[in-house]
Amino acid sequence: MPDTINKKETKRIATKGRVLEAATHLFARLGYHKTTIQDIANHIGMTTGAVFHHYNSKPEILEDVVEALDHSFDQYIEYLDLDHEDYKKMIHGMMNIFMARFCDHPDTIIVLASLAAEFSHIKGPVMAKIQAAYDKFVDAFENALNRISQNKTNRAAAVCFISGLQGVALQALIREGEMNIDELVAGFSTLMTLNR
Repeated sequence: MPDTINKKETKRIATKGRVLEAATHLFARLGYHKTTIQDIANHIGMTTGAVFHHYNSKPEILEDVVEALDHSFDQYIEYLDLDHEDYKKMIHGMMNIFMARFCDHPDTIIVLASLAAEFSHIKGPVMAKIQAAYDKFVDAFENALNRISQNKTNRAAAVCFISGLQGVALQALIREGEMNIDELVAGFSTLMTLNR
Protein backbone atom coordinates (compact mmCIF):
# COMPACT_ATOMS: atom_id res chain seq x y z
CA MET A 1 0.00 0.00 0.00
CA PRO A 2 2.75 2.59 0.82
CA ASP A 3 4.25 2.06 -2.67
CA THR A 4 0.89 2.92 -4.24
CA ILE A 5 0.64 6.10 -2.18
CA ASN A 6 4.21 7.09 -3.08
CA LYS A 7 3.55 6.46 -6.79
CA LYS A 8 0.36 8.52 -6.65
CA GLU A 9 2.12 11.34 -4.79
CA THR A 10 5.05 11.25 -7.22
CA LYS A 11 2.63 11.41 -10.17
CA ARG A 12 0.67 14.25 -8.54
CA ILE A 13 3.85 16.29 -7.98
CA ALA A 14 5.05 15.64 -11.53
CA THR A 15 1.70 16.65 -13.03
CA LYS A 16 1.55 19.78 -10.92
CA GLY A 17 5.07 20.59 -12.12
CA ARG A 18 3.98 20.20 -15.74
CA VAL A 19 1.08 22.61 -15.12
CA LEU A 20 3.50 25.16 -13.62
CA GLU A 21 5.95 24.79 -16.51
CA ALA A 22 3.14 25.28 -19.03
CA ALA A 23 1.79 28.29 -17.13
CA THR A 24 5.27 29.81 -16.88
CA HIS A 25 5.81 29.35 -20.62
CA LEU A 26 2.43 30.82 -21.55
CA PHE A 27 2.57 33.69 -19.05
CA ALA A 28 5.98 34.60 -20.49
CA ARG A 29 4.72 34.67 -24.05
CA LEU A 30 1.03 35.60 -23.84
CA GLY A 31 0.86 37.30 -20.47
CA TYR A 32 -1.16 36.22 -17.47
CA HIS A 33 -4.44 37.84 -18.44
CA LYS A 34 -4.48 36.44 -21.98
CA THR A 35 -3.61 32.91 -20.88
CA THR A 36 -6.58 30.68 -20.09
CA ILE A 37 -6.79 27.45 -18.15
CA GLN A 38 -7.71 25.86 -21.49
CA ASP A 39 -4.44 27.18 -22.98
CA ILE A 40 -2.47 25.62 -20.11
CA ALA A 41 -4.31 22.31 -20.46
CA ASN A 42 -3.83 22.24 -24.24
CA HIS A 43 -0.13 23.04 -23.90
CA ILE A 44 0.49 19.85 -21.91
CA GLY A 45 -2.20 17.65 -23.43
CA MET A 46 -4.50 17.64 -20.40
CA THR A 47 -8.12 18.48 -19.86
CA THR A 48 -9.13 21.60 -17.96
CA GLY A 49 -10.65 19.27 -15.37
CA ALA A 50 -7.24 17.70 -14.81
CA VAL A 51 -5.70 21.15 -14.31
CA PHE A 52 -8.47 22.05 -11.85
CA HIS A 53 -7.76 18.80 -10.02
CA HIS A 54 -4.41 20.33 -9.04
CA TYR A 55 -5.34 24.02 -8.85
CA ASN A 56 -8.58 25.70 -7.84
CA SER A 57 -8.02 28.79 -9.99
CA LYS A 58 -5.70 30.63 -12.34
CA PRO A 59 -4.69 33.07 -9.55
CA GLU A 60 -3.56 30.04 -7.51
CA ILE A 61 -1.39 28.92 -10.45
CA LEU A 62 0.03 32.44 -10.69
CA GLU A 63 0.88 32.37 -7.00
CA ASP A 64 2.89 29.15 -7.44
CA VAL A 65 4.61 30.50 -10.57
CA VAL A 66 5.70 33.63 -8.70
CA GLU A 67 6.81 31.51 -5.73
CA ALA A 68 8.98 29.40 -8.04
CA LEU A 69 10.40 32.57 -9.61
CA ASP A 70 11.36 33.81 -6.17
CA HIS A 71 13.69 30.81 -5.94
CA SER A 72 15.05 31.28 -9.48
CA PHE A 73 17.53 33.84 -8.12
CA ASP A 74 18.96 31.51 -5.45
CA GLN A 75 21.97 30.41 -7.51
CA TYR A 76 22.87 34.03 -8.31
CA ILE A 77 22.52 35.03 -4.67
CA GLU A 78 24.74 32.17 -3.47
CA TYR A 79 27.35 33.22 -6.01
CA LEU A 80 27.11 36.91 -5.06
CA ASP A 81 27.52 36.06 -1.38
CA LEU A 82 31.05 34.81 -2.12
CA ASP A 83 33.88 37.22 -1.42
CA HIS A 84 34.46 38.71 -4.88
CA GLU A 85 37.37 41.07 -5.32
CA ASP A 86 37.42 41.36 -9.11
CA TYR A 87 34.42 43.01 -10.76
CA LYS A 88 35.03 41.51 -14.22
CA LYS A 89 35.38 37.98 -12.86
CA MET A 90 32.20 38.45 -10.84
CA ILE A 91 30.27 39.63 -13.93
CA HIS A 92 31.60 36.73 -16.00
CA GLY A 93 30.49 34.32 -13.28
CA MET A 94 27.04 35.89 -13.30
CA MET A 95 26.87 35.51 -17.07
CA ASN A 96 27.80 31.82 -16.77
CA ILE A 97 24.90 31.29 -14.36
CA PHE A 98 22.61 33.20 -16.72
CA MET A 99 23.67 31.08 -19.71
CA ALA A 100 23.01 27.85 -17.85
CA ARG A 101 19.59 29.09 -16.71
CA PHE A 102 18.69 30.38 -20.17
CA CYS A 103 19.67 27.10 -21.83
CA ASP A 104 17.74 25.02 -19.27
CA HIS A 105 14.77 27.28 -18.41
CA PRO A 106 14.49 30.43 -20.58
CA ASP A 107 10.88 30.96 -19.55
CA THR A 108 11.84 31.51 -15.91
CA ILE A 109 13.94 34.49 -16.99
CA ILE A 110 11.39 35.99 -19.34
CA VAL A 111 8.21 35.44 -17.31
CA LEU A 112 9.27 37.62 -14.39
CA ALA A 113 9.76 40.60 -16.70
CA SER A 114 6.48 39.86 -18.45
CA LEU A 115 4.54 39.60 -15.19
CA ALA A 116 6.23 42.70 -13.76
CA ALA A 117 5.18 44.71 -16.81
CA GLU A 118 1.66 43.31 -16.73
CA PHE A 119 1.08 43.87 -13.01
CA SER A 120 3.12 47.07 -12.52
CA HIS A 121 0.00 49.25 -12.50
CA ILE A 122 -1.81 46.93 -10.09
CA LYS A 123 -0.37 47.48 -6.64
CA GLY A 124 -1.35 44.27 -4.92
CA PRO A 125 0.01 41.04 -3.49
CA VAL A 126 1.23 39.67 -6.85
CA MET A 127 3.28 42.77 -7.59
CA ALA A 128 4.61 42.80 -4.03
CA LYS A 129 5.85 39.20 -4.46
CA ILE A 130 7.41 40.02 -7.84
CA GLN A 131 9.13 43.06 -6.30
CA ALA A 132 10.36 40.94 -3.40
CA ALA A 133 11.86 38.39 -5.81
CA TYR A 134 13.68 41.15 -7.68
CA ASP A 135 14.81 42.76 -4.42
CA LYS A 136 16.48 39.54 -3.23
CA PHE A 137 18.68 39.65 -6.31
CA VAL A 138 19.22 43.43 -6.20
CA ASP A 139 20.16 43.36 -2.50
CA ALA A 140 22.71 40.58 -3.06
CA PHE A 141 24.22 42.26 -6.12
CA GLU A 142 24.36 45.65 -4.43
CA ASN A 143 26.15 44.10 -1.43
CA ALA A 144 28.65 42.36 -3.73
CA LEU A 145 29.31 45.63 -5.57
CA ASN A 146 29.74 47.47 -2.25
CA ARG A 147 32.36 44.94 -1.15
CA ILE A 148 34.34 45.69 -4.32
CA SER A 149 33.81 49.46 -4.36
CA GLN A 150 31.46 51.70 -2.41
CA ASN A 151 29.45 53.74 -4.89
CA LYS A 152 26.14 55.52 -4.38
CA THR A 153 24.84 54.11 -7.70
CA ASN A 154 25.47 50.45 -6.84
CA ARG A 155 21.79 49.73 -6.16
CA ALA A 156 20.73 51.33 -9.43
CA ALA A 157 23.46 49.34 -11.19
CA ALA A 158 22.06 46.13 -9.69
CA VAL A 159 18.55 47.00 -10.88
CA CYS A 160 19.86 47.79 -14.37
CA PHE A 161 21.87 44.58 -14.46
CA ILE A 162 18.87 42.31 -13.85
CA SER A 163 16.83 44.33 -16.34
CA GLY A 164 19.61 43.96 -18.88
CA LEU A 165 19.81 40.19 -18.36
CA GLN A 166 16.10 39.86 -18.96
CA GLY A 167 16.47 42.00 -22.07
CA VAL A 168 19.20 39.69 -23.35
CA ALA A 169 16.85 36.72 -22.88
CA LEU A 170 14.05 38.48 -24.75
CA GLN A 171 16.35 39.49 -27.59
CA ALA A 172 17.62 35.92 -27.88
CA LEU A 173 14.06 34.82 -28.61
CA ILE A 174 13.32 37.72 -30.95
CA ARG A 175 16.59 37.41 -32.87
CA GLU A 176 16.66 33.63 -33.14
CA GLY A 177 18.48 32.81 -36.36
CA GLU A 178 20.06 36.28 -36.53
CA MET A 179 22.11 36.20 -33.31
CA ASN A 180 22.54 33.41 -30.83
CA ILE A 181 22.51 33.68 -27.07
CA ASP A 182 26.32 33.33 -26.88
CA GLU A 183 26.81 36.45 -29.02
CA LEU A 184 24.25 38.44 -27.03
CA VAL A 185 25.78 37.41 -23.70
CA ALA A 186 29.27 38.30 -24.98
CA GLY A 187 27.97 41.73 -26.05
CA PHE A 188 26.25 42.32 -22.72
CA SER A 189 29.29 41.15 -20.78
CA THR A 190 31.53 43.49 -22.79
CA LEU A 191 29.15 46.37 -22.11
CA MET A 192 29.09 45.60 -18.39
CA THR A 193 32.87 45.40 -18.06
CA LEU A 194 33.83 48.25 -20.37
CA ASN A 195 35.99 50.84 -18.58
CA ARG A 196 36.29 48.69 -15.46
